[in-house]
Amino acid sequence: MKIFCVFLLALAAGSYIAAEPTWNPADAVKEAEQDIRTGHIKFYWSGSIASMPVGVPFEVAKQYPKADAGVGCVTNDIPLRERQEEYARRYNVKMFGYISQKH
Repeated sequence: MKIFCVFLLALAAGSYIAAEPTWNPADAVKEAEQDIRTGHIKFYWSGSIASMPVGVPFEVAKQYPKADAGVGCVTNDIPLRERQEEYARRYNVKMFGYISQKH
């Protein structure tokens, strides 16, 4: 029974880790297209103290679920933050183009 519980815990942790974006900006449009196909409309927000949707109007983005692309000031990894922001920008631009055509 103990082994089974450890296995379930490892499986749950693995799927949580696998669900995180790679933050490779080249993958952002691909993720946006997949989310569009499945109907999961969201916008990535980024920033430290005052987070904001990257690359799209605030008034539009606040109507949809928020996704975290480096919100908060808990890291000193500047290259990571730059990748997250560029990923968010590319994803959001693709998603904004979709909802603009749809409405």
